[in-house]
Amino acid sequence: RLGGCEERPQGLESREIHMMSAEEKEIDEKLSELQTQLEALVEDKEKFDKKSNALKTQLDEANGDLQKLDKERDNLAVNEDLKKIVIIDGVPVVPEKKHELLKKVLRNKFKKVQITKPKKVNIVCKLKKVELPANEKKLSKGYAFAFFEESKSASDAAKGNNGKPLDKKHKFKTDILADIAKYKKVPDEWNAPPKPEIKERPFFQSWLMDSKVRDQFVIRFGNETQVYWNDPYEHVDSAGRVLCYGGEREKKAGRFWTSSLVKWSPNGSYLATFHLQGICLWGGSEFRRVGRFEHSKVTEVDFSPNEKYLVTGNAGGGSRPETIRVWDVDSQQLLRSFECSGNDRWPVFKWSSDDKYVCRALQDKISVYEVPSMGLLDKKSIQQKSVQAASFSPSSPYIATWKPESNSIPASLHIIEIPSKKVVRERHFYRVIDLKLHWHPQGNFLCAELSRLKSKKTIVYSFEIFRMKSKNIPVEVMEMKENEPVVDFAWEPNGDCFAVVHGDKKSGRNDVSIYTLKGTKLKLLKKIEDRMCNKLYWSPRGRTLILAGLGQLNGHLEFFDANTLTALATVEHFMCTYVEWDPSGRFVITAVTQRIQGGELRYAMDNGYKLWTSWGHPLAESQQSSFYQILWRPRPPCLLNEEQKKKVAKDLRSKWWRKFEEADHKLKVANLDEQQRLRHETAENWAKYRSSRRKERDDPANVKAREDMIGEKESDKERYVVVETLVEKVLSREEEEVVEDTCIIIPSN
Repeated sequence: RLGGCEERPQGLESREIHMMSAEEKEIDEKLSELQTQLEALVEDKEKFDKKSNALKTQLDEANGDLQKLDKERDNLAVNEDLKKIVIIDGVPVVPEKKHELLKKVLRNKFKKVQITKPKKVNIVCKLKKVELPANEKKLSKGYAFAFFEESKSASDAAKGNNGKPLDKKHKFKTDILADIAKYKKVPDEWNAPPKPEIKERPFFQSWLMDSKVRDQFVIRFGNETQVYWNDPYEHVDSAGRVLCYGGEREKKAGRFWTSSLVKWSPNGSYLATFHLQGICLWGGSEFRRVGRFEHSKVTEVDFSPNEKYLVTGNAGGGSRPETIRVWDVDSQQLLRSFECSGNDRWPVFKWSSDDKYVCRALQDKISVYEVPSMGLLDKKSIQQKSVQAASFSPSSPYIATWKPESNSIPASLHIIEIPSKKVVRERHFYRVIDLKLHWHPQGNFLCAELSRLKSKKTIVYSFEIFRMKSKNIPVEVMEMKENEPVVDFAWEPNGDCFAVVHGDKKSGRNDVSIYTLKGTKLKLLKKIEDRMCNKLYWSPRGRTLILAGLGQLNGHLEFFDANTLTALATVEHFMCTYVEWDPSGRFVITAVTQRIQGGELRYAMDNGYKLWTSWGHPLAESQQSSFYQILWRPRPPCLLNEEQKKKVAKDLRSKWWRKFEEADHKLKVANLDEQQRLRHETAENWAKYRSSRRKERDDPANVKAREDMIGEKESDKERYVVVETLVEKVLSREEEEVVEDTCIIIPSN
């Protein structure tokens, strides 16, 4: 023991250390094993935590979806209920004592509605009740709620009554309540919609930009339909025309351009073609198809004055009962269909000048429709028993109507203002057999052509002319001779004159009288007696009038100047059936046509057309077998006012006349044959030589030299005497032997 400590043996210490090392090693192994197990447990825990988080996320998503489904289910139930409610705006504001009466009126309006698109249908709606909200003063708030049993009834009621008038001051505006709830969900931020694909539209007035200011016309013959430029001076050898389009695309596809006839729109923008399925419209410089209107077995087509709307008719054919359809040209949408009555004559509908209204005369009423809604004006027709005709003024909102004599009530003519439906002028007539209405093209006058029975064998023809632009619409009365029927009547388009053909219809030898309404009195300008005439055609510019004898009158044509009251020319186109002025009034086309249905083969060899100047000079002609139709392409109204037109006419000779004369001179020379051209060149060279010699003679230096030579001034004309000498020369001499025939008359007895 050293220092109080017991000294341990060395061998024992080493054994202890060895034993300690073995135990530590065992402990380390166990610790290492536990560490490995712990790491595995930690890894398993992380995996478990990940799975737990994923499951929790899925659970949260499922809960969210479930909440959304619950909300959508609730919203769906709410929307289904809201779809059965119609909010009615435009309801009158009434006190409490009139609430029940107003509810009754609304119930009647919304129980049964009429849908007009795509066809006219009456629908019964299952209406439950009508609620009328009121304010503190018990006054209705100007709107109401209509509750229906099903959403379809609500939709039909809203569609059928939207925009319909309740009275003159109130018009319904209807919406489904569910739509209002939908609009409330519109986000605050606006997202620009995708840009729509812009389809290039053809330029419908392209032909008006022609540098030569030429007009176009279309012809139908055989299976061909062709559009030509009228150019009679530059293309003399080709019948005075240049082909613009002849249906080449359709021929390439194995089709015909039209299966029947064709028709231009009023301003020339469209060409309408007929097909078994309906009508097609063509336009632009290349005559591309720009519209299709389905109407089986269509036979008729008519345009509104401004080309906004189109009316088609199939004369009772097809499988559907409605035979008249009104269309919107731009959208190609059907506005309304109508059934055709037995008394309808085409065109069935007559349009107002601004395309806002269209009217139709039925048996005992005149129906005026607002366009494009095609609803009756003020929800009712104008009642007129046995009304025969109704037509709008070409420029003013007036309708002229007439009805015959009935039960001792005289026949009457009414002029009605639209939309007020006020009768502004009325006339009554007795013993009227027939009455025809003739509006002046500018709406300045209205002529009523009457045929009345004066006695059992005597018929009197007369005219009553209304001055539409004068105060109180005064009337001028003109009566023709007894038993001298009126064959034709025609207004001067741009003036105050009119012409009447009257006389014997059977012989065709009639008189033509020209009258003027200038001033305050009707005045006879000229009576042209004993003419082969049964039709009158005024130039679009006025002044020139063609007296035509069509059909059996052998195509006798007389060009007459109404200003100077003199005949310009008398020509003939054998068996002529058609006459039309071009829009400029410079040319006239006359034609011999046959019906496309056939049956008129007597004069088939004469089929074709001729082109004339405005004074009756022939320019070109073309013979065509199976010739059905020829039509000038109309021009839109002039955009110049009267003052601008006068200025153009005044400046025409000073600014433009020389240019036109030079162009005409070049055309004239180009159309000469070789011998005529040689003579023309010789004459021009001689004129140039004389002009140069005159300039040389009149040169001041030469004049002074001559005066110095003769010692006096050339301007002293008193020293000169003019002597005229007539020289006769025989150019040729012909001898002709005349043999007189001897005629012996033997008495019959």
